[in-house]
Amino acid sequence: MMWDRFYRLNPGVQAYPWGARRHGDELPYIAQLLSRAPDDDQPYAELWVGAHPALPCTFSVAGREWKLNDAIAEFPEEILGSRLVDAGLRSLPLLLKILDCEAPLSIQAHPNRALARTLHQRHPDHYPDANHKPEVAIALTPFKALCRFRERAQIQGDLSRHAALSTLFSEQLDDVAEPRWLRRAYRRLFGADSTEIGNALKTLTDTLAASQSPSPEDRCFSDLARHYPGDRGALCAYFLNTVELAPGEAIFLAPDEPHAYLHGTIIECMANSNNVVRAGLTPKFMDVPVLLEMLTYEEGLPRIWRGGALPGGGRCFEVPVPDFAVELWEGDAGDEFSPASDGTVSLLLVLDGTASLRAPGQEPVSATRGSCWLWPGALADCRVAMQTEHVRVVRARPGT
Repeated sequence: MMWDRFYRLNPGVQAYPWGARRHGDELPYIAQLLSRAPDDDQPYAELWVGAHPALPCTFSVAGREWKLNDAIAEFPEEILGSRLVDAGLRSLPLLLKILDCEAPLSIQAHPNRALARTLHQRHPDHYPDANHKPEVAIALTPFKALCRFRERAQIQGDLSRHAALSTLFSEQLDDVAEPRWLRRAYRRLFGADSTEIGNALKTLTDTLAASQSPSPEDRCFSDLARHYPGDRGALCAYFLNTVELAPGEAIFLAPDEPHAYLHGTIIECMANSNNVVRAGLTPKFMDVPVLLEMLTYEEGLPRIWRGGALPGGGRCFEVPVPDFAVELWEGDAGDEFSPASDGTVSLLLVLDGTASLRAPGQEPVSATRGSCWLWPGALADCRVAMQTEHVRVVRARPGT
């Protein structure tokens, strides 16, 4: 079989309830990208471009339809490249997504490798693989998320400011200098009985409804409580940082960091895993004791950055794990770039415009908006030529 060429991939779409929906003539981003016209009630939450067994891409080779994970298992060196195979890999190390949330996602964290193996053995129905799941989120629209813990003094100030919270956390507020205070307070949030939580949520909701000057944390709490009435996870608005990304800005989420995406559209790339440990704001399986034990409890804002410049007009989002890196290339008709390759696999996704993918000895391939492509490791070199104005191409590849 010939692997020195590009293959067009058929990606999968996850219809999670928090995903964006059609509103009149306004279509969800993913539906627009794929040129689909969804029903009003059909959510377009995540576009998956990868080989995870839960939703692998498919593609055709020599008249045969393949799942990408199956093709890699049969032709690992040709697709992954010798560097990855020599390192012991037999599966794609990354998963590329577009995520579009209209409603907040769950309070969650992703396990490290050791914990992922344990969770997968213990509950394979809830933790479908044994891999860790660090991830990067790159904003395509203004994007809001909760991420990492706020500074202790900020949390203590808000818990003291509201009578409902000072009552709920009275014991913790009596001992604010205790070294493990944050861990104890967060455990109190998820350990208090449902009556106490219900009273606090109602009192706080009523108080904020009459407030003339709610804080950003108050507004975030009210929005979460509106989407998930009676859910204690809404109180995480006072524990976690509210982070707002402008288009082109990114954050990296290491394993064991608490977060929840709230609203907007992102490019998301991660290790090849679908493991999520949840503790609130969801009807899905929650594993509260595991989440409380796994967290790092580090305080402070996450780093927000725009990637590093690449020759030819691209930007590269390198992360502190070897599983993946993301490149975002932009240009207009007549522009070209030649992405560097060390003979390892890449995935391409065209966000805007049309590009021509040119492999040595092959006819150029027209890559239109919304198309996804496998760049096998056996294809060492290529050129990407912009055919229209305002072309954007995402490349996901293993890290260096």
